Amino acid sequence: MNKSVLASVFALTSLTVACNRDQQDVSSPQPTPVMSSVYTERNAAVTAGESAPMASGARIANATTAQQQEVLLYINQARSKPCQCGSTTYPAVPPLTLNAQLNTASDKHAVDMATYNYFSHTGRDGSQPWDRMTREGYVWRAAGENIAAGYTTPRAVVDGWLKSPGHCANIMSAKFKDMGIGYGYTTTSTYKHYWVTDFGTKR
Repeated sequence: MNKSVLASVFALTSLTVACNRDQQDVSSPQPTPVMSSVYTERNAAVTAGESAPMASGARIANATTAQQQEVLLYINQARSKPCQCGSTTYPAVPPLTLNAQLNTASDKHAVDMATYNYFSHTGRDGSQPWDRMTREGYVWRAAGENIAAGYTTPRAVVDGWLKSPGHCANIMSAKFKDMGIGYGYTTTSTYKHYWVTDFGTKR
């Protein structure tokens, strides 16, 4: 995982070709970064979250327009050419578009993880990514989420995701049209830097 911990919606394996880079940000000494990903479609048995949005806590840092545009740029660069994610080679796919509702869902979750020092697709209120998208008014047909912690720059976190099969699969999925990007930071949390990308296609 190249000194990173990430979370991904798909469970595929990933080798790298042109879409993956070898460079990684290794600046400040801190725990090895982590990541994770998830994915669902509307015909799956999912429950739309109806609880109130989570309080974001002390909002020390959140996604900025510059950060969002930078992550979007790197992800769309990867999508612009064939990419091997594990044993599956994905063809080039159309670029994703930033969506304000997905940005809000992503950012709230990233800031919440940083503020309350946890790392999970499941929010403190039990919500899943698609629940949080629904709360913000995004009516989805397909939904996914990549999360990561410990990466200090947009380039580093996207590179980490591209080297992980499940995260890479979400990035290269033709099922997604929209994306939201969130970032949270606190000096008191384990990983300090927390990233969320919510992927979706409207119903």
